[in-house]
Parts: sequence; C-alpha cells; structure tokens
Amino acid sequence: MIDMRSEDDMVAYALETHIALLPYIPELLADLEELGSDAEAITSVLDDLNLTKSTTVVDLGCGKGAVAVEIAEDLNLKVLGIDLFEPFIESCTELAESRGVSELCHFIHGDIIKLAGKIEPCDVAIFAALGDVLGLLDQTVSVIRQYAKPGGYIVISDGFIKDGGSSDFPGFEQYAERADMIARLTACGDTLVSEIIEAGDCDRGENEGDMIAARAKAIAARQPEIAAEVLNYAETQAAEYKFIDQNFIGTIWVLKRSH
Repeated sequence: MIDMRSEDDMVAYALETHIALLPYIPELLADLEELGSDAEAITSVLDDLNLTKSTTVVDLGCGKGAVAVEIAEDLNLKVLGIDLFEPFIESCTELAESRGVSELCHFIHGDIIKLAGKIEPCDVAIFAALGDVLGLLDQTVSVIRQYAKPGGYIVISDGFIKDGGSSDFPGFEQYAERADMIARLTACGDTLVSEIIEAGDCDRGENEGDMIAARAKAIAARQPEIAAEVLNYAETQAAEYKFIDQNFIGTIWVLKRSH
C-alpha cells in the first residue's frame, strides 16, 4: 500500500486535528496519559494468552507509551514502541523511566507503513485506538500483520457501530456494524482468537474532554491568534466522546497470524 500523505498529514489525521495545531498537541493532551486506549485492558488480554517471558511485543502508534509501559511493568516483557509524532517518543521515554522499566522498553520515531517488513517481526503486534489512519480495517491488518511472526498474535483495539447506530461523524464514516468489521478484520486469512467488548466509560470521556477544554482555554488566552482553532479542537473532542458513547462499541480483537 503506497501512502502519499506527508508525515505531518498522517499525524494530524490520527490526532484529529490540523497540521497548524500540531505544535500545541503536547500541551492540549498533557493531562492524558492514555490516548484512547485502555492500557490495563490490553495488558490483561495479553496476560490471558499465557505468553512466555521471552515474548517480544511491538506497540504500533504507541502514543505516549501507556500501553507499552503497562505491559513491561505488569508482564515483564520487552516492548518496542513506534510512533510518528516525535514529541510523544519523548513522553514514552520519560514514562518508562518514571515507572522503572527503561530496560524493557525501547521507543523509536517512525512511520509504521514505511517500516513494515523492515523490522524483525515480534510475537505480538499491537495497534490500539488509532482508528482508520491506515485505511479500512482490512488494509490496517495487512500492514499490522507484517510486524507479527507467523503464528504470532495481532491485537487491535478499535470497535464497531452499534446495531442501528450512526457512523455520521468525522473519522467514523468507514466504520460498520460488527459482522462487516469482522469480515474486514479476517480478510487476510488470520484467525480471530478472541473478542473482548469493552465497557463504555462516559465519565472518562467527559473528564478527558474537560481536561482538553481547560488546556485549550489556557492556550487561547495566551495566544488569541489561534484561539478559534484550539477551542474548536476541544469542542470537537467533546462531541466525539458523546458520539462514541451513543453509537460505538469499543472492542479488543486478538488475531493469530496464519502465515
């Protein structure tokens, strides 16, 4: 799959913003350690797989490192984290150091599409809460599976539209109900091992929205020339949390790579 977008375009899309706001993203998201993904839930899923201590894990689009560090800390596994937004790599390193797992975690700045097939495959490849940044779910799996050894595991934290729900929200237009998403998920011939439906947490969404809004107001007061943009970002994030709560079923899928 050839992607002609620039790195900044891809980062802005993944973070649901515009390139002009990227310099402010670290501050806007400063209070959020987990960026959409539930580190504890993903770690629990891996624990249920009865992995050995020699298991290697790669966290693709690792954000600020919450998932990778949780896995290293709780399961004592080596984790490689890759993210395209360089400021997040600094956050990852700081988090690993603060939690005492620097020797188990290694983080690199890079494009997971361009690196696919160039990094030694791991026993487990994780893609958590990045949505359709790589395309439809079947396209996403075709990239992610290149990071997992044959017979290894692919863990995707994403979801599907509730029965009768709407996909009419920016970034969710390509989502469908469960049966269609499962068909896309397994289009490469991999086996669906487990499916964990995540409990909705409206309070968490509201709290995160409030934290982003507070940061946006502070930036707007300090830099009125970008006030409209940062405040609109906060409003859009709050609207997305509401949309997800009403229309979306968060899910962790575990696949076993077939070949």
